[in-house]
This record gives sequence, C-alpha cells and structure tokens, in this order.
Amino acid sequence: MSDFALDDADRWVGDWQAGLEERLARTRALSTRLHALTGSAQSAGGLVEATVDSAGALTDLYLSDEVRRHSARWIAEQILTASEAARAELARQAVLVARANGDDETAEGRVLLTAFTDRLETRR
Repeated sequence: MSDFALDDADRWVGDWQAGLEERLARTRALSTRLHALTGSAQSAGGLVEATVDSAGALTDLYLSDEVRRHSARWIAEQILTASEAARAELARQAVLVARANGDDETAEGRVLLTAFTDRLETRR
C-alpha cells in the first residue's frame, strides 16, 4: 500500500472520528438543555397551578384560597389536570428547544426528543 493510500485512509478515519465527536457533543448539549426545562400550567381558571421538572415530576403546586369552596375530589382532579397540562407544556418546550438549533433534524436529536416526550406522555 502506498503512503498516499495510507494518508487518505488516515484522513478518512480522522474525519469520521471528528464527525462522531461533533454529533456526540451536539447530542450532549441538547440533553443538557432538555434536562434544564420545567413546565407549568393552570387549571380551573387559575385556581390550581402545577410545575413539573424535566422528568415530569411535580415540583411545585399552587392552590388559590378559592379552592376551599370545592370538594376534595374536585381539587384532586384539578391538580391532575394541571399536572398533565404542565407535562404537555414541557413537551412543547422540548420540541422548541430541539428546533431552535436544528437538533430535530438529526437522527440523534430526534431519538433524544422522542424519548423525552414519550416519557412525559406515559407518566399518568
């Protein structure tokens, strides 16, 4: 094998490795941005507000004093409704974050985004 062929092969391997490293760095950056997200939503005309973290877990809950006029069952339903809406808001934000940098157009970005949003939908 000539030195020219070895140089070409070495350059090809170097380019291939650099491409992989760039894709890995881009995927890690998207993952970091996704895991920093939170979602919030209200129900019952603002009487109940729920906030979820990037895993879809409830991290904050606001109940207006006016909820006292309602039954415990109604309040529980509103909490669940607001929590579900907060997870939907989180998924919407994730799509926007991925779209902002074009990560939704890469195979890695689509897989990461799909895994992130699918996990939120199956939470309840």
